[in-house]
Amino acid sequence: MFNDANKAFNAKKDKIETSKYYDVVNFARIVKAPGYYSWGYNDVTCPPTSMYSAYNVIQAPKNLVIFEETGHWTYPEETERLRSWLVEKLTGK
Repeated sequence: MFNDANKAFNAKKDKIETSKYYDVVNFARIVKAPGYYSWGYNDVTCPPTSMYSAYNVIQAPKNLVIFEETGHWTYPEETERLRSWLVEKLTGK
């Protein structure tokens, strides 16, 4: 929304204010592809309560991993789990 190519059009006060009303749960309802979801239990940027709201309405196959020790960041082990899931989905192994 705010990259240089779109800044002149999108970086306006009214558009920025309107963007605060977008809730990820409204977009989650249309997810059709399998997904790997993870979040930090102590995330104050994207609180787990909000993420569960979106996760719960997704009808596609899904895998959820909660990392109790993290906030809005990841540890290398989390990235490795995601990569393993992705390889499994892509190769069927």
